[in-house]
Amino acid sequence: MAKYNWNKLEKEYILGDYKSVSAFLKYKKIPNNGSTKKSTKGWKEKKVQKEDQKSAKIVQKVIEKESEKEANKIISVKDTAEVLLSKINESIEELNKYYSRNKKKSKIISYDYNVGKPNKEVIEENEEIKEFYSIIDKSGLKQLTSALKDLNEILEDKSKDDLDEGVVIVNDLPKFEE
Repeated sequence: MAKYNWNKLEKEYILGDYKSVSAFLKYKKIPNNGSTKKSTKGWKEKKVQKEDQKSAKIVQKVIEKESEKEANKIISVKDTAEVLLSKINESIEELNKYYSRNKKKSKIISYDYNVGKPNKEVIEENEEIKEFYSIIDKSGLKQLTSALKDLNEILEDKSKDDLDEGVVIVNDLPKFEE
């Protein structure tokens, strides 16, 4: 009777893709008798346990990847909201600023009477831009207020979704009323 390294064979079976202990023994050309059954007792349960652990780790990794993707989306929305808020702040400073643009064009033509046609033509263009302040543009203010409301709604909806998933997001943007 041949001696087998049962510990080595057990590891090979558990880590391999064999359907059953008997299929493994058949592949290894080991006779399936009483002493073999005694030596291979518990292998099947260990393989099932290994597969369960593997499945649990796979699920955990998938959850981590999905969480990371969702966190990146939230960060992206918050970053975009921050940029938008800074642009809105810049726009608020511009609400009562107006520009006036004046263009002046002059054309000077020198005429040669001997030939009977113009011999020189000069076009001069001057543009003057003036900045002045007046009352606040109400339609612009209304648009900015509407943009802030929309931004607030987006952030609130995202925060509610996160709370449903057990993630807490702190919203530092103030709420604006029209």
